[in-house]
Amino acid sequence: MTRSTSRISARVPDSPQEEARLARRVRLLALAGALDDLGLRARLAEYVLKPTLLRCWNPDMMSQTLLVVCERSKTTGRWEFRHHPGNRTFADAENVTEPAHAREAAEILAPTLLNP
Repeated sequence: MTRSTSRISARVPDSPQEEARLARRVRLLALAGALDDLGLRARLAEYVLKPTLLRCWNPDMMSQTLLVVCERSKTTGRWEFRHHPGNRTFADAENVTEPAHAREAAEILAPTLLNP
């Protein structure tokens, strides 16, 4: 029996906006995986009219929640992880496709989450 549904990785985006949304989502999920490897938690929050956010927190204590967005730089055109709200870039996300690639960005966020 064959299924008529396709895998998300085999799907071709219909528009440049959808391609950017999928790229943003992959990079944020890779960061979530890297944070999980460090014992921290993250949840993807997608809104229709707002940017897709990654909420990051330390499950072992009540501490602040950090919000992260992944967007293209207006000057270089490269993907970047940024704190939200604000435009402070903390890591490059251009080549991030899996948690191992997001390890550096996760290690930058970890001290803030571990030591509030």
